[in-house]
Amino acid sequence: MKFKIPAINWPVTTIISLFLILTFISCSPRITDKIDVTEEEPEGTIGEETIEIEEIVEVVDYERAQVGAEIKGYIPSFLCTDSDNYIKIEITNTSDFTWISSGKNMVRIGYHYWGQDVDYSEYDNPARTSLPNNLEPGESAFVEVLITDITHEGIYVLQIVPVLEGHFWFDEKGMLEGKTYFGSCSD
Repeated sequence: MKFKIPAINWPVTTIISLFLILTFISCSPRITDKIDVTEEEPEGTIGEETIEIEEIVEVVDYERAQVGAEIKGYIPSFLCTDSDNYIKIEITNTSDFTWISSGKNMVRIGYHYWGQDVDYSEYDNPARTSLPNNLEPGESAFVEVLITDITHEGIYVLQIVPVLEGHFWFDEKGMLEGKTYFGSCSD
């Protein structure tokens, strides 16, 4: 059995077929990724991700390490016995390992002093100044070293020295040394 479709019905049938196909395509669900929402995010945050950075810890054999520092600056001729004193230095790491500025095995700046006309000295002074950041070999930083707790007036030899906490003072491997008079600044 053959159907005869008049010539005018052919374009109408094609248009209706295309309309139905497009309707079904537009009404079908789109493929999306599944989003699992288990927690509400705080207001004001939009999809922030937490990235954990694993810190690489350099293992150093300090007994065999090349240790050194270069310090530029000067010791003032007068410092105060009754207030904090700051001496600005530029320090360069000439060691073969990174100086870390906090935590175990950190490098800080300390000082020694002994009296010339006063019987008063301190070699392992507990006052320390931290580095502003880690220093790779060859890197430099400016540091304002805190000098405090000298209460007896007189002439002193003052040494500014890096110290690897828990291990050793740099002493002969890098220091700044000079004579200064400590006197009262409140007069």
